[in-house]
Amino acid sequence: MSSRPDPSLIGAGASDRKIIVAIDYGTTYTGVSYVGCKASELKDITVIEGWPGSKRNTNYILKVPSRIAYAAENERAIADVWGFQVQPGMSACSWTKLLLDKNTSLTEFDDRSLDDASGAGILHLPAGKTAVDVVADYLTYIYKHIKYTLARHMTPLDFAITPAEFWFTVPAIWSDQAKDATRTAARRAGFATSPDRPCDRLHFISEPEAAAITALKKDSIEGMGASAGDGVLVCDCGGGTVDITTYLVERLFPTVKFHELLTGIGGKCGSTAIDRNLYKLMSYRFGRAFDNLPTSVKGPGSKFMNAFEDIKRDFGVSSSFSVGELPLNMTLANGTQTEYYDSEERLVKITSGDLSAIFDPVVNQVITLIQRQITDARNLRGRGTINRIILVGGFGDSEYLRKAVKSTFATTGEIAVTIPTDPQTAIVRGAALRGLEGIRPSTKRCRRHYGFSRGIPFREGYDDEKNAYIDAFHDKKRVGGIMKWMIAKGESYAENYKQTTCIHWTHWSWASLKKTSRFYAYDGMLAPEREDAIGMLYSLVQIIFRSDHAILEGVYRVGRIIVDFSQVDLSRFPVKEKDSHKIYKLEYNIRVTFGARDGLLNFEAISQGKTIGKTSIDFTAN
Repeated sequence: MSSRPDPSLIGAGASDRKIIVAIDYGTTYTGVSYVGCKASELKDITVIEGWPGSKRNTNYILKVPSRIAYAAENERAIADVWGFQVQPGMSACSWTKLLLDKNTSLTEFDDRSLDDASGAGILHLPAGKTAVDVVADYLTYIYKHIKYTLARHMTPLDFAITPAEFWFTVPAIWSDQAKDATRTAARRAGFATSPDRPCDRLHFISEPEAAAITALKKDSIEGMGASAGDGVLVCDCGGGTVDITTYLVERLFPTVKFHELLTGIGGKCGSTAIDRNLYKLMSYRFGRAFDNLPTSVKGPGSKFMNAFEDIKRDFGVSSSFSVGELPLNMTLANGTQTEYYDSEERLVKITSGDLSAIFDPVVNQVITLIQRQITDARNLRGRGTINRIILVGGFGDSEYLRKAVKSTFATTGEIAVTIPTDPQTAIVRGAALRGLEGIRPSTKRCRRHYGFSRGIPFREGYDDEKNAYIDAFHDKKRVGGIMKWMIAKGESYAENYKQTTCIHWTHWSWASLKKTSRFYAYDGMLAPEREDAIGMLYSLVQIIFRSDHAILEGVYRVGRIIVDFSQVDLSRFPVKEKDSHKIYKLEYNIRVTFGARDGLLNFEAISQGKTIGKTSIDFTAN
């Protein structure tokens, strides 16, 4: 990808101009691209190179490590450093992106060693800082470098008056809380919040969707690859997550048009799981000699892991690999096996068999995910629905993974397995195209059920008495905790799809006018009637099996929607006197927008025909 400036940006200055900036903040690496709004081809998109400190490392100049080291934790550092500036041996924060989705229950496809990695200090957070704090600090440097890069190619005046659209990519499997945490960190970093740039905007797009846009746009330009009616499975294999989404191509000319064929799947089983498998192998072989080493010596960015990155990247390219060497200074206990460690040279020895054992559990998870999606597509539309698999993302560039996927799915000739020219930047280029041309799926599939809990008239002989209550306004018996699902998992919806539910509150005159409604979700296929039915069974399974992560799913709270009635005329609602106090029967509608342009859930409350001005959702208090 060329690093030349986009000519359409230079001398802009007109009010109808804008800059599209795409940011692929990844678990291990971050990429950025930009383009002017009058660009017309894929090649017009510029991927930022020349990251600070990148001259020392020529392997990943198109991306910068998602890593930050604080001066407070490194005696020799006079200031905080980030990306390529982080030196081996420094105490640094890596893989922090995974912690943004830490509270979400693991699925059958998630790597169970994530918690082990956190306990070993790999997923490090400095004292007093949260994951959002660290991500915000890191993204602050990304934002500064973006502004520096753009300012070099535009006059100060042009840059000051040209608004920017920032498109962040996020895993499709992520929870709404994790997406909101990313938005919080990005806004703290200055994206679309800088006081000297009031017209900037912040949007989000899923990573497989961005990759599909790049692939299909390329097909439309070159006249090769997909055709109308094809089923294209995008397998986004990143550092922390694997996302599988299948699209049906409607047309490529005159404009690209496609839609999500079925509900996507995925898991937290990206290439960092390979690193964690390496740690487990080292711990098994060397015990405390390895376990007690500081993270700065064995963690991401260390000489040990940098050497493993080189081996990992090339594994599968050649069949002649026999033994690799990883520099690591450790003292072995008496009796420890020595054939795996050269004590004189301070080198760990790793064989091709070791690498296969490290890679295979992760590769098998990816293959299982792909097979699950192919099976779902066949059940929906019949055999032959999916005829192309596209591997993207950093791990998608692995030759070992490509060969495994190809040998599993491409032997009959019915399915082609392809990798873009540069799979590591396919996502960030697609995000830029989304902002540039508005390319997007005509419809998407909802990843989970969403809805509210409510009370209904008590059903004698059916409802449990413990869930019963008396409605103070009508003095009638009701049962609470009944779900009102607004949208179902797998349901197809277009951009800005809106659904509304009616909320009733019995309001005492002495009570707060801020009313809170909890918004719920469920990831299984058949949504339950009650908010706690599956939840109680879920807890029971955890107790029986003494497991922190039961796979059985339950209804969970997405967040709290807060509606402020302080500016609403209460006299227009039904009212009565009770115990010397007024009781109002408040009624309002909560409208939820799925598939909003900014890529996140949007909420608004409507009462008495007007939108209530102060409506917000708190994703953290769920």
